[in-house]
Amino acid sequence: MSGEKIRQIDLPLKNLIHKVENSNTDTPTIFFLHGFGSNMQDLFGLTPFFGSNWNCISLQASIPIQYNGWGWAELDPLNIRKLPNPDQVKMHYDKVIESIDRAVDILELGPKSINLLGFSQGASLSIYCGLNSPEKFKTVTALCGYVPEDNIRLKIDTTKERDIDIFMGNGTSDPLISTSIAHASRDYLNSLAGVSTDYNEYDSEHTISNDCLNDVVNWLNQKNDS
Repeated sequence: MSGEKIRQIDLPLKNLIHKVENSNTDTPTIFFLHGFGSNMQDLFGLTPFFGSNWNCISLQASIPIQYNGWGWAELDPLNIRKLPNPDQVKMHYDKVIESIDRAVDILELGPKSINLLGFSQGASLSIYCGLNSPEKFKTVTALCGYVPEDNIRLKIDTTKERDIDIFMGNGTSDPLISTSIAHASRDYLNSLAGVSTDYNEYDSEHTISNDCLNDVVNWLNQKNDS
């Protein structure tokens, strides 16, 4: 990677940071939210695909799941769509927003060029963050994720004025997030005023395929050039 070496700063959530050398307020920044049971190292591995003109910051959840694996909310193993403790989503929402705000101040990032990308449970949290604080983000990318229906949607203000672009990607053979679940989330997002959703499907399972990654990077570059 070109630019500054990987580092960490004091934020509410553990983090990994790759900041572009000589970056300014026009330099786009993307924050990564990993999937359930993973960690901040996971999506940070996508940094090279964004090229030399993106600041990349990976945040880590705070609920221990397994050895060096973390979750944004506990799951019911018999029904992964149900969250036993939905307040954990709100707690992590607060920590993500505060981490982003502090990173913007400490690293002198452009507040109008902040993007959020999440995978699986991190994708669901990314959508939640984008819907509740749309003014914070230029775009939200949700890969293999959905909008939880129980309790979580009740905390989303459907009358709030928004202007946000969301990219959704899902595998046609995803055993965890079926296309019917993904379609329901897409339709929900499309029902909200001011939300523009670009939904795409790929011949893959619960993963980020090469085709998906290429589409995401191209979409993000296009949105951040405008």
